[in-house]
Amino acid sequence: MVAKIAGVLFALLLVSCGKHSESDLDSNLGAVTFFNKSSYDISVYQTSFSGPVLVDKLATGNTYSVTLPPSDNYGVGSVFSIRYWYLVVNDGGNFWTGGIDPNAQITQNIEAGKSYIIQIPQPSSKLELTEAFVKILNTSGMPIEFNRLGVHYKQAGNGELEVPSGRSGIYKIDSSDSGVEIKGYTVFQQMAQYHDVPEFTAKNGYIYNFEFDGYSVIPRGEQRINFS
Repeated sequence: MVAKIAGVLFALLLVSCGKHSESDLDSNLGAVTFFNKSSYDISVYQTSFSGPVLVDKLATGNTYSVTLPPSDNYGVGSVFSIRYWYLVVNDGGNFWTGGIDPNAQITQNIEAGKSYIIQIPQPSSKLELTEAFVKILNTSGMPIEFNRLGVHYKQAGNGELEVPSGRSGIYKIDSSDSGVEIKGYTVFQQMAQYHDVPEFTAKNGYIYNFEFDGYSVIPRGEQRINFS
């Protein structure tokens, strides 16, 4: 029943876009409607992942329409790059991290006065993630901060420095394909107390969990961010 309803709605969307092309379109432009079929929020970039953002964080099942100039590359078509977003839930504030599917660059030849629907598919299992995260659960009786060489880092979720007792702070680490060495990081408490974070190599797409009990920083395993 759900599949039938979805099919009817999508058919109506097709009809709607067809009517739009006949009446409302600027004759010098084409109309493109992006339909997010994936189970993640998406962003669509024009040409490349560093190109202009056409739509940011389009929710699953939603559509977004935009008018664009015709493709001017001899029929090859305009290229649209897709970034998928994953919501990281944390008691210190939720935030988004994104990944790209190298196979999700979509080509569509756009002609003036015509309309098109581009369906955004579910990502493959080989998304390229560009960030790693350190998460510290504070089970001590005082607030803590995450520090390295005198620099105190803001939490990814809420932008605050202090992590209250009983809460978790989570921090973005810009990594690389081979990972980045986490060395020289500490947990700071009042009275100038610094507690070393164990050294490790952070890889993209992982959350590294630690606990601070007031005496030491204890590794609590790692969690892979899984889009599949």
